[in-house]
Amino acid sequence: MNKLYIVITDFNGFTQTRRCLDALNASTYKDFTVLVVDHGTTDETRIGLENEYPGVIRISGSSSLWWAGANNLGIHFALEGGADAIMLVNNDCYVVPDAINILVELFEKHPHGIIAPVQRDCRNGDLTISPRSCFLFGFPTLSGPKKMMPRMEMYDLIPVKLIVGGRGALISTQVFSRIGMFDETRLPHYGADHDFYLRARNQDVRLYVATKAMVDIDYTCTTLANNPGSLNFAEFLQSLMNIRSHRNLPDVTSLFSAHYPIRCIYLLGVSLYTIRYFLIYLVRRFCYFL
Repeated sequence: MNKLYIVITDFNGFTQTRRCLDALNASTYKDFTVLVVDHGTTDETRIGLENEYPGVIRISGSSSLWWAGANNLGIHFALEGGADAIMLVNNDCYVVPDAINILVELFEKHPHGIIAPVQRDCRNGDLTISPRSCFLFGFPTLSGPKKMMPRMEMYDLIPVKLIVGGRGALISTQVFSRIGMFDETRLPHYGADHDFYLRARNQDVRLYVATKAMVDIDYTCTTLANNPGSLNFAEFLQSLMNIRSHRNLPDVTSLFSAHYPIRCIYLLGVSLYTIRYFLIYLVRRFCYFL
């Protein structure tokens, strides 16, 4: 690989960004350029990068940018810099030292696909390996097994139906030329990753997970709906509308309208999704009080 750019987005999260950059610095693979898209509202990230990581390129973005727009800004910069491949790394993702090396070696054998590492939850060690979707019944994400299965360990690379987020996904620049960027207009934050990977798959771009590469995910600062049982009813209703919640109905509706298998009745999928979330909330709220 001639030129690898790593794009990290930061919105007032330099504590996590520092740990993310330290993990990259500890990588056994060193031949990459790091871009941090700083679309926050304070100077903490700018000052921290200047003082601690002078080799990192900081791209300043508007505080109105969300996940999709911030990534697009970094991707455009990388493309203009002549990138051969781009790795998306959320600032709350910490690659293990050999992960990038493994991904690059596999990428050189499969240069037209998208290859992601196994995601490991920092809290409990649960893995995200082979997610998929079932929009017909209101499931944009089915996580799949949370532990490595013996049949998976037999292979360095396994094909998957879906990749979740920008958590170490290695993407050829040809993919962006082929399917475009993240849809920051219809899906500015949550859902943009699903839409991008599903569009890629529909254009015969193969999605893979490297079973020997790992990235640790820090859920300290994440979606408002991450723990619905802790929300009071007013907060639950807010999670249905707030862009910082992965359950917000505007983004969910946009995602279903684009990928529901029977387009004319996509609202059925949205309804099933919302009903399921409401039932999950009731059950977990009850358990929370117990």
